[in-house]
Amino acid sequence: MTRAAEARPALSALPAPGRRRTAPPGLRLTLALGLVLVGASFAAAVAAPLLAPRDPEAADLRARLTPPAWARPGSPYLVGTDAIGRDILSRIIYGARVSLEVGLVSVAVSGVSGTALGLVAGYYGGWWDEVAMRLADLQLSFPFILFAIVVIAVLGPGLSRIILVLAVTQWASYARLVRSETLVVREADYIQAARALGVSDGRILWRHVLPNAVSAVSVLATLSVANNILLEAALTFLGLGVDPSVPSWGGMLADSRNYIQTAWWDSTFPGLAIMLTVMGFNLVGDWLRDRFSPRLQG
Repeated sequence: MTRAAEARPALSALPAPGRRRTAPPGLRLTLALGLVLVGASFAAAVAAPLLAPRDPEAADLRARLTPPAWARPGSPYLVGTDAIGRDILSRIIYGARVSLEVGLVSVAVSGVSGTALGLVAGYYGGWWDEVAMRLADLQLSFPFILFAIVVIAVLGPGLSRIILVLAVTQWASYARLVRSETLVVREADYIQAARALGVSDGRILWRHVLPNAVSAVSVLATLSVANNILLEAALTFLGLGVDPSVPSWGGMLADSRNYIQTAWWDSTFPGLAIMLTVMGFNLVGDWLRDRFSPRLQG
C-alpha cells in the first residue's frame, strides 16, 4: 500500500471545509435548562397578577402556618402559608419581580458605566487610564458589606438603594475587563488603518473596539445577575434591603427563620426559588462562556 493510500483514511476523517461545528449535547442541555429556569422566573415576574392564586399581602390568621396541599389533604394552599396566613406561592411569584428588577437594573447600570470607562481608559491610556484603574482598585478593595451598611444607614433601606449599592460596587469589574480587551484591539492593523483614514475616535470605539468586548461583557453580566439576586436576598434577610411589606424572597426567608423546625415549607420554597433562578442564570452564563471562548470551541 502506498503512502498516499495510507493517508486517505486520515484525510477522509477530517471535517469537510465549511461544515459547521455543532455544540456538544451537554452544552445544549446546559443552555436549555438555563433558559427554562430563567424563562420561568421572567414569566412569574411579568404575569404575576395572572399566575398568583391570591393576594400576596392578604393575611388570614386562622390559616397561619398551614402545610402544603399534599401534606394536608383538602388544604386550598398549594405550598402552604406563612406565620400570618399569607399564601406562600403568591408571595414567591410576586417576589420574582423584586429579584429580577434588582439583578437586571443593577447590572445594566454598572455594566454600561464600567464598559464606557474601560473603553476610554484602554483606548486613550495616559492619565485617563491611571485615574480610572486606581479608582477601580480602590473600589475593589473596599468591603462590600461595609459599603452597603454605610449607604443604607445614611439613605435608608429600599429597592432603589439596593440597586445603587450594587451598581456602585460592581462597575470596576466591567471597567477592568473592557480595558484589557481594548488594550489588545487598539493596536490591531484595522484600527490603525481607520485612524489613518481620519475616522473619529468615537466611531472607532463604537464600531470596532466595543464589539470585541461584547462577548466577555455578556458573560460577566449574566453571571452578575445571579450574584446580585443572591446579594439582594442576603441584604434583605439582614434587614438592609427592600421594605418588609414588599414580597421578596429574602424577606420571606427572614420572616420564616423562627419557624424552620415547625413549618419547614415557610423557608424551603423561597429558598428553592432563589436557588433555581440563580442556577438558571449561571447555566446561561456558563454556556455563553463556553460559546465565546476560542479555546473551548470545537
